[in-house]
Amino acid sequence: MKKTLVALTLAAFALPASAQTISFEVEYRDLDLASEHGQKTLEQRIDIAARKACDYSRHTTGSRLRDAETRRCFEEAKASATKKFAAVIEQRANGG
Repeated sequence: MKKTLVALTLAAFALPASAQTISFEVEYRDLDLASEHGQKTLEQRIDIAARKACDYSRHTTGSRLRDAETRRCFEEAKASATKKFAAVIEQRANGG
């Protein structure tokens, strides 16, 4: 089964001069992206992959809340992957 690699570059928040690269894989070849079910499944897979890539399960000591950098990483990773896959979905809808 083929996979697609979604590579995202996010600015490191503590060190503005450097950049942090976040990358993760999302399998989609087994999905019918023309269907609502296939698109929802893809959305769930993107969510899971972005959580893992950004270490979203990690909490700040003494708090159940995630730090701002982790939340931002997750939100930007998910938004970027969703945008990239929108092009894939559109291409498949057009017969590509």
